[in-house]
Amino acid sequence: MKKLITLFLIIGLLTVTACSKDTKQNEQGTSETKAEKEESTDNSTSEPEKEDTEATETTTTEDDNSNAEGESENNDSEQTDYLTSEHQFVASELTNSSEKQISDRWGKPTRSEKIQFRYSGTTEFVPAIVNYYQNDKYAVTFVEGKAARLVYSVIDEEIMFNDEEMTRALELAGLPVDVEETTDTDTAYVYNDLGNIYEVTMFSKGEFVDYLYIILDEAYK
Repeated sequence: MKKLITLFLIIGLLTVTACSKDTKQNEQGTSETKAEKEESTDNSTSEPEKEDTEATETTTTEDDNSNAEGESENNDSEQTDYLTSEHQFVASELTNSSEKQISDRWGKPTRSEKIQFRYSGTTEFVPAIVNYYQNDKYAVTFVEGKAARLVYSVIDEEIMFNDEEMTRALELAGLPVDVEETTDTDTAYVYNDLGNIYEVTMFSKGEFVDYLYIILDEAYK
């Protein structure tokens, strides 16, 4: 009888041990599955967040570039909003242009002459060249290879040299017309700092405008 009871006890103990082992394995498996699900959820959540962040950064960069371009266009527009459909050229666009760039615009010079250019306020002379274009309509002085001064002969039409009409010459040169002269005489009017040009002197010939003497950059005054 004792042996039988002992046998039952051993069988029961083994059964309890086996159940405990299965339960532990199940709990471990459940824990691992839960951890895998959480990791998967974290990864799936972080990917969209990463994509959203990258998209936001890209959009921000594009917006910044767009704003910069917009500001540049606005500045250009503000600087040339005085232009009309009547202008023959824009004087400010010639500043520091090379001989090739001017030839691309007005063709090859009809004649040239070499001169010595003296920088204002100095005794320094440097070699320079004056090229004439379109039968002397335009005469450009190049100093050290850059367009420094321009003489624009107003020969396409007769413009009276009076307050009511003479600003028409400025309009043809792509310059603002709503400006006040800084100096005036019977034969010349001087305008400063207009349309990104350092100085413009308008000369008359009798009752009519003869030509504009344009200093493109202050360095060549």
